[in-house]
Amino acid sequence: MDVTNHIAKAEEALRKKNFDYAESMLEQVLSLQPDHGAARKLWCATIRQKAEKKGGGGWLAKLGASPHKLSAAVSGMAKSAGGRVRALEKGLASDALNANAWLELGEALLAANLADSAVAVFSTLGEAEPKLAQPWKRAAAGHAMKGRADEALACLERALKADPKDAEADRMRKNLAADVTLKKGAYEKATSTRELVKDAAAQARFERETRIHKTEDDLVAEERDARAALQQNAKDGRARRRLAELVAKREEWSEAERILQEGLAQDDNASELKDRIGDLQLQAVDREIRKLEGRLAAEENPNFRDDLELLRGDKRKLEAAEFRRRVEERPTDLALWFALGRVLAEQGELDEAIAAFQRSIKDPKTRSDSLIRLAACFQKKGLLDLATKQLEVALQEATPAGERGKSILYNLGLVAEQAGRRSDAFQHFSRIYEVDIHYRDVAKKIDALRS
Repeated sequence: MDVTNHIAKAEEALRKKNFDYAESMLEQVLSLQPDHGAARKLWCATIRQKAEKKGGGGWLAKLGASPHKLSAAVSGMAKSAGGRVRALEKGLASDALNANAWLELGEALLAANLADSAVAVFSTLGEAEPKLAQPWKRAAAGHAMKGRADEALACLERALKADPKDAEADRMRKNLAADVTLKKGAYEKATSTRELVKDAAAQARFERETRIHKTEDDLVAEERDARAALQQNAKDGRARRRLAELVAKREEWSEAERILQEGLAQDDNASELKDRIGDLQLQAVDREIRKLEGRLAAEENPNFRDDLELLRGDKRKLEAAEFRRRVEERPTDLALWFALGRVLAEQGELDEAIAAFQRSIKDPKTRSDSLIRLAACFQKKGLLDLATKQLEVALQEATPAGERGKSILYNLGLVAEQAGRRSDAFQHFSRIYEVDIHYRDVAKKIDALRS
């Protein structure tokens, strides 16, 4: 069936802001051709603009989406990829400003081998949320399924623009760029069958690394390639880091750490290796914590509980030491200051945490969270006027009716209560009550303050 007419009608309806008619036309197209990339992209634009015009999602939108999420879960258990896609489509249409809903639909489309539709969903989210790298990485995976290496590379570049420190995106981009260069020139320059076989091996490696769901055989092949590369060149930092990552997947933490430690004296990027070693040490502690939590859930034992608290304390100390090292080595990295402040605040090291957050508020990516956490530190120290000031600045940069805005207003209300400013507290809680009566215990707060 030729769907050109339906798409043209949908485009015209979208220009006139007739969202329901455009959505209806596009749903007809996608029911017949579920992997029609252009139709899916237009459908994404339609439901997004429709939601933005209505003022976004809230608890009503989430309530409307919840039956579809349940249906998607049932389809997932029944291994019905098509049914899961349809349910998630309906859920997203009801809650179209929910980033997780976009990611879930995109993953379902990939699982159903509807790569063009998945790319449309992920790229729409990436364009709407410029600070998110994940949508562009998954869009790259969709292009890879179709063998579109150049498009996949462009998506990975956008992922790194969103988050320059995304190690996975950086690794995928470097591997893909090398393989694309090799593939483009191989058949022109090949002088022997061996060179053509080498190109085929590189292409197979690229397809394996960008595959969405990797099999055990894929992981074994990747590990073999990484070990061979290291044996040929001990200074190959990329191969060393990938090998450690693969070994860590088997939870062989000490072996993974040994592989990285061996590279410290040879790798030009030793700082990244130190970070990886620190991450592995934290993962090992996390594993022991999960084990103890499981034993405690099965058997209430005071000794287990004591051991769990000791382990959690060890983890906090290890985190603090690790992030202190990182900010000492890279003092201009504001994201590291935020991470250090978070850890120190959890440990009760409030003065040092305040100093860290005062640096990280200069980073646009962590500014809002930094202001909120800085306010919490001031509140714990009893500096309530300073806490209020930070929260008021954060509120100016948030949407009061959004989840972040409501959280800030709620904290402002708590600080005002603590300071004995009942009228101010009532005003802050009332602003939440006006848009979301079910937010936390705000209804009880209003009743208590009124009485």
